[in-house]
Amino acid sequence: MSGFDVGRVSANSNWVNYTEEDRNADADDARPPIGQRAALARLHQFLKTYAKSPEDGQSEVIFIYSDALQTDSKRITVDLQDVRQFDDDLYSLFRKNPGVAIPLLEAAVMKCLNPRDKKDEDMQIKREVFLIATEQFGPASIREIQSEDISRLVMISGVVTRSEERQNRAAKLVFKCKACSTVKTVIGKPGLGKITCPKACDSITVEGSGNLCGRDPFFIDDRKSKFVDHQILKLQDLAETVSPGEPPQHCLMMVEGSLVHSIVPGSQVKVTAVYNIMKTKHEAYEGYLRVVGVQHIGKQDIRHTPFTAEEEARFKAFAARPELHKRIFELVAPSIYGHDDIKKAVACLLFGGARKVMPDGTARRGDIHVLLIGDPSTAKSQFLKFAAQMAPVAAYTAGKTSSGPGLTGSLLKKPNGQFYLEAGAMVTASGGVICIDEFDKMQPEDRVAIHEGMEQQTISIAKAGITATLKCQTSVLAAANPPSGRYDDMVSAQQNMDLQTTILSRFDLIFIVRDVTTREHDKRLARHICHMHQQGHASNQLANRDEQEDAFLTRYVQYCRQHCDPRMTQEAATYLAHEYVDIREQVRQRIHDDSDEAPAVPITVRQLEAVVRISEALARMQLCRSATQYHVQLALNLFKVSTLNAANAGMADNVVFTEADQTELQHVITEINKRIPLGGQVSESRLIAELVRFGVDERLVRRALVFLVSSQEYEYKRARRMLHRK
Repeated sequence: MSGFDVGRVSANSNWVNYTEEDRNADADDARPPIGQRAALARLHQFLKTYAKSPEDGQSEVIFIYSDALQTDSKRITVDLQDVRQFDDDLYSLFRKNPGVAIPLLEAAVMKCLNPRDKKDEDMQIKREVFLIATEQFGPASIREIQSEDISRLVMISGVVTRSEERQNRAAKLVFKCKACSTVKTVIGKPGLGKITCPKACDSITVEGSGNLCGRDPFFIDDRKSKFVDHQILKLQDLAETVSPGEPPQHCLMMVEGSLVHSIVPGSQVKVTAVYNIMKTKHEAYEGYLRVVGVQHIGKQDIRHTPFTAEEEARFKAFAARPELHKRIFELVAPSIYGHDDIKKAVACLLFGGARKVMPDGTARRGDIHVLLIGDPSTAKSQFLKFAAQMAPVAAYTAGKTSSGPGLTGSLLKKPNGQFYLEAGAMVTASGGVICIDEFDKMQPEDRVAIHEGMEQQTISIAKAGITATLKCQTSVLAAANPPSGRYDDMVSAQQNMDLQTTILSRFDLIFIVRDVTTREHDKRLARHICHMHQQGHASNQLANRDEQEDAFLTRYVQYCRQHCDPRMTQEAATYLAHEYVDIREQVRQRIHDDSDEAPAVPITVRQLEAVVRISEALARMQLCRSATQYHVQLALNLFKVSTLNAANAGMADNVVFTEADQTELQHVITEINKRIPLGGQVSESRLIAELVRFGVDERLVRRALVFLVSSQEYEYKRARRMLHRK
């Protein structure tokens, strides 16, 4: 078999010619720009001598890394841009061959910290070495990573969606023979690779008897071996980098040392990592990121594209317009006819209020939540689609296909018994908007799951002895339909909404959307829809103009949220407090005068804070540092036509029944009286279900029940679950 497979490579049973010229080309590509000994010397010089130019008012030169080695006793973080300014060859070595460059940097750090006479490894001073970059290089997202990036340094931005438990990775294993005490040391490679235990001892064999130590004679000497903490996370592309209609890409990443447990699901990070591959169970190769540096992305971080001087000048000129609010409201969903108040609410939701941290450490949310509930075919879903398109970060989901863990987060179990955290949609969309359509179709327990996320803006998970808290700074825009499909005037507002007051009180603005059936309204609506369809067949100039306006609005929202955090003036605060007391008194007097049940939407301190957030959003639109009484008046007007109107909504007064309506109503009342004797009671839901099976329209049954209760022939008991006949 001499000479077999010379000059060839076997892969998947296919022979591939591999010439000497190809081998030389690969060798040139793998060869570092400078030798390892020279690179080590240059890195040592870089750590000792690299300095920052003195700033204005400073006379001393700052030696960045030399000072950092003396002040920080745990780690040192090296900026690749500093390496590039110092030596392009070193920078190229880090980019193309980090497997060689990073150990050399660690050796250079050790050389700076330890004198030559300190030979004992256990006595040497050590530091963790991390790499970051202030300028983007290579692929910026997971979907941009190619096979050419394997074993190279990359810089990827994304959101962490999963975190597993901490594990121990063997950095060095010391094996000892049970029979002859021979010691063998194996150094582990960085990453997720495994160390294989040697099968045979290297001791002298006896002729005819073979190796006297036998097979598998080694055991691990834990005391002399070295282990490193590491953790597996899952990184997903940022929502703003994903093209419409495409699922976000994800990739596993491994962190070590002090980076373990420093990143939680929902965190948006920019990682500097070596892109490696590992073999899976199915004989395939999967890529993962071996992280060597992490930069957490904050509100004003580099994940937002920087604003040019031209853009800032344009935004400031736009904010100075006399009728700015009117212009912004016109840019919100221009294809939807009417619903001016809802457009104002969506605009306030996109801009948001200012998040505040109190002196005691508690936080007050600045995100605004909006609920649209009412008749079908009233453009509720279109508003959700528009908000998801305009928001810098957004997630869109439907209530029927959404679960509590899918929206918030969950603790899952792997086949090997280990648990890991999986972030939900509200966590991954933190800092943006989550749009929930068909909100009424969600299970009640799933709606309860988002209570904490809407108000405290955290998601707490306690399961299997593991307690975790995830950040969830997300605005919620939800749409729902009444239980009967359409809003019924003969049913109370609480029955039309069919949502618990605990969830309703968390929405800042609640709109009851009605399908108005007047001839003039229908004529204007039909004319608008036909005109929109005519524009759809026109040239692309109009579409391009709309896209430019949408892009401008998105950028303007980003700019306002980053550069303006308004606060309410004392005059505005006094005025708002007085108005809030008057509103509470009006609601209390209405309940007392009408002897009515409590309103479907309670007016509490949460609604007072809602008006504050809306006022700040209106001020932020104008890039104002203060929310004045003018902004409070606009916010109160919007609050009164939405939430307060929904709280005061009830059965329609003076409803006129036609002769046919009266005949049908009397027929249903007769059927109800047949099933409930005097003094008896029955479950309302069971009664309605039985009459529906009998062929009676459900809406007519509910109207009959409302009539019987209002005429005091019947009354509700046990929290409106039982119907009692007097």
